[in-house]
Amino acid sequence: MERSASLFKELQVSRSVLDNGLKVLIREIPNAPVSGCWAIYRVGSRNERPGVTGISHWVEHMLFKGGGKLNKGDIGRLVSSVGGEYNGFTSKDFTAYFEILPADQIDKGLLIESERMMNAAFDPREVESERTVVVSEREGNENDPEFLASEELFMSAFRFHPYRWSEGGLKQDLLRITRDDLFDHYRRYYVPSNAMAVVVGPFSPKKILPKIQEYFGPLTKSEPPPDPRVEEPTQSGERRVELRTPGEADFIKVAYHTPHFGSDDIYGLMMLDAILSGVRLFAFGPGQTSGRSARLHKALVEKRIASEASSEFWPTIDPSVFALDTTVWDGVSIDKAEKLLMEEVDKIRRTPPSRHELERAISQIKAQYAYTLDGVARQGFVIGIFEMIASFETMAGLVEKLEKVSPDRVSEIAAKYLTEQNRTVCSCVGIRNNHAS
Repeated sequence: MERSASLFKELQVSRSVLDNGLKVLIREIPNAPVSGCWAIYRVGSRNERPGVTGISHWVEHMLFKGGGKLNKGDIGRLVSSVGGEYNGFTSKDFTAYFEILPADQIDKGLLIESERMMNAAFDPREVESERTVVVSEREGNENDPEFLASEELFMSAFRFHPYRWSEGGLKQDLLRITRDDLFDHYRRYYVPSNAMAVVVGPFSPKKILPKIQEYFGPLTKSEPPPDPRVEEPTQSGERRVELRTPGEADFIKVAYHTPHFGSDDIYGLMMLDAILSGVRLFAFGPGQTSGRSARLHKALVEKRIASEASSEFWPTIDPSVFALDTTVWDGVSIDKAEKLLMEEVDKIRRTPPSRHELERAISQIKAQYAYTLDGVARQGFVIGIFEMIASFETMAGLVEKLEKVSPDRVSEIAAKYLTEQNRTVCSCVGIRNNHAS
């Protein structure tokens, strides 16, 4: 078993690798009353192909059905019996599961995740039952014009790379994926060498690592599955698509291609996102941004051009996009809203933000960073995701690198990536109901 440790003033995490290839990250929080157990797999919609889109998300659903030492319903019963919580989710790059438990009940999380890793049951009856669930989720999304606009944006921005389809998959694929397809996908990607266990709580690595070895060490070693080799060609001109869907609002969504997380340009892109839309680097879920002081809110929302206006840039394994998202104010033409949105983009391309804007963004980033390190659930997730995308050391040094981004650098990055040639625009026009009597 390999073992190493990295120390930082604010973040201390130990990293180990079991003999079967499972990476283990341990974050000790002395005297914490609760613990967190995360299992994160390097598999998501990025690892799918036409015909089986949505399969990673469906497998995630199946892994709450039990298997091995766990019968159907045991996961919920084990966690709820001690007042804990649990869940799972699928993204483009990874699939994650977690249990938040009283500190002295961490064994329950380790049991659940070790059985989930290689012993899950795929009962044919449960497969068909869950088909109804994932298809229903897809149909519900199809009733949401904003979802359809986002999906169309990615399908247009990406011609070849699997980032082009949504995590939920296409309905025609969900209707024909078989039990064998699901099980093969599970066996290929749910192996220790393609996974990471993250444990956060009042445990020293020396004491908790043997327990982790007890649960996960017996799992079979195998080679990690190969990564996708699809590379999206450079976009050579603006792409436009227009949707007309039933709805009471119009939407404008824009995507600019950006590099993967290993590029030095990502720090400038993060600061650009913060200037335009507010800080969300360590925030996951609603209510965690600080966008009211940001440029898009002031230029579009406060002036009643849009009811919502934001940008978005997330760390990804492969090159992805910097996105703009606008909900047009009722009564404002979609063309006018787009014109003013693009004017804001042009402003930051031509003129660097003020030093005050950057200082405010850094202050907000530091506050979010401190908040993240104050909760077991958030720490486990953020540490694991940064390790999956790059390394948790990247997270620990992120604030320092962002502080070095100058106003000129933000403008330079905007001029480099937020170009007409590099953008895809999706306009979604809502077909209003006629309520007149």
